[in-house]
Amino acid sequence: MIKTNGLQHIGIIIPDLGKAADWYVSTQGYTVVSEREADGSHVRFLKDEHGNMLELIERPDNSEEKQKAIENGGWIDHLAFAVDDVQKAHDEAVRLGMDIIEGPVLVPGFWDNGLAYVLVRSPGGEKIEFCKVL
Repeated sequence: MIKTNGLQHIGIIIPDLGKAADWYVSTQGYTVVSEREADGSHVRFLKDEHGNMLELIERPDNSEEKQKAIENGGWIDHLAFAVDDVQKAHDEAVRLGMDIIEGPVLVPGFWDNGLAYVLVRSPGGEKIEFCKVL
């Protein structure tokens, strides 16, 4: 079993980052706590007064995911659970025979001291991220 410390965030693919972020801020009271660009994708993390976090992801204009989001609307891309040790989570995922999509990955420029994660796919097909804000 991979020990988690609860839900860290929900990652959502959206067609227009500005519109989506503005909607969550103006109608739901979220605040933008981090934003960055990676591999052509634009990402913003938003947090509400209860500590719930959303990761809004706008894919590059020429990507299939961007076109799908424009045509069909956004969707939940992944659930992320906080862990104390990403390498330990990765090793346990390997031991349990989980389908590892990527990781462990270190993203040094994210948050104050970086972010580490491993991404797996469940038997149902959903993506699950085990992450630690460093």
